[in-house]
Amino acid sequence: QSARRCNSVTDVDRPRGKSTCDIPPSLQPARQCNRLSLGQYQLRSHRYGRDMRALRYHGRRDVRLEDLPEPSPGPGEVLIRVAYNGLCGSDVHEYFEGPAATTVDPHPLTGCALPCVLGHEFSGQIAELGDGLVDLRIGQLVAVEPIETCLTCARCRSGHRHLCRKIAFHGYNRHGGGLSELTVVPRQMVHVLPRGLNALHGALVEPMAVARRAVRRTGIREAGRLVVVHGAGPIGLGALLALRDAGVHVVAVDPSPARRAAATALGAQVVVDPAEDDVASAVRDLTHGLGADAAIDAAGVPSAFSAALRSTRPDGIVVVVAHHNEALSLRSGHLIFNEIAITGSSIYDADDFAWVIDAMQRGAYPLDGWISTIQLDRAVEDGFEALREQRVNKVLVQLGDTTHEAPSGRSVVEPSEQNGS
Repeated sequence: QSARRCNSVTDVDRPRGKSTCDIPPSLQPARQCNRLSLGQYQLRSHRYGRDMRALRYHGRRDVRLEDLPEPSPGPGEVLIRVAYNGLCGSDVHEYFEGPAATTVDPHPLTGCALPCVLGHEFSGQIAELGDGLVDLRIGQLVAVEPIETCLTCARCRSGHRHLCRKIAFHGYNRHGGGLSELTVVPRQMVHVLPRGLNALHGALVEPMAVARRAVRRTGIREAGRLVVVHGAGPIGLGALLALRDAGVHVVAVDPSPARRAAATALGAQVVVDPAEDDVASAVRDLTHGLGADAAIDAAGVPSAFSAALRSTRPDGIVVVVAHHNEALSLRSGHLIFNEIAITGSSIYDADDFAWVIDAMQRGAYPLDGWISTIQLDRAVEDGFEALREQRVNKVLVQLGDTTHEAPSGRSVVEPSEQNGS
């Protein structure tokens, strides 16, 4: 790593779109730019002389490790000292292909625009409480449900808040994100973690809630049924764990040897390499020619969607939870002559969050063998790049000091005893 003083306009001070969430120019002193070489790409570190490190996204392949003012909670808000923040496929897409989830123009609900602090899968400890909050206490370990919705549209009022067309994510469209040492969220986003869970669990709640909702959308509830999960990345593995908790048999499909190994370790009865084997034939062989009760497309590639259709039994269901960059090809005969249903699954609701936390407490989400942790200044090379190349599975960025002692006398990276309900 090498650092130099940066005086180039193109390096630091080129004009950028106005952001209602940015620091007012009048408060920004002269800045020093440190370049941290991270493989083919570079993470630029701006030293503002402030108190908090944060990873801010300025545009495609442009993330900067910056010092920003520490935020303070207003009435009804919670200041969280972040312990871990997970990187997901949406973050990878945003880095390499965005802006997509983030907004160049002010967001219609929050008014926020680029640049923004990334990070929407995170856990941490409550550092400060805003006025009016009496049901929380400083030091509690929490997971964050990072969505804000309008609460007034037809979808919100009909119980489909997670489908609000004005939805905003903390870490994309709100002031702050989990890839910072401190961040402020409203009380309704905070889920206190119970005894037995740690900060690693907390950072996994959000993606596991996404996976659990996809499982709910299959309608499969009975033990002994068979579901094929296409894609053994974090969401696919999360679906596997939720299905296994219900006693459902799982076939995991993925071309990556490392991800197939993780699926096997986490309880998949059968793993299939789609590059070597015909998935539909393999599933029919397992089911005496009938097909699986359901399939979950967590891969986001056309071949997975096609295999899901061909390997699902009559009157079965295919749930699409992964975003596809290409248009899906679908023949009406697949639906008509097999009477297969196709549906989507979008993020989660509060019930999914609560279910995952309860399931974690009873041991349904082991941490070994599929999670890696990195430091914030390695987010590009060991995070975005590694995930894109499928060199890793689930990556959690460590931000805070997770070795401090909890009130019980135990470290928060071990099962903690400090959290009440």
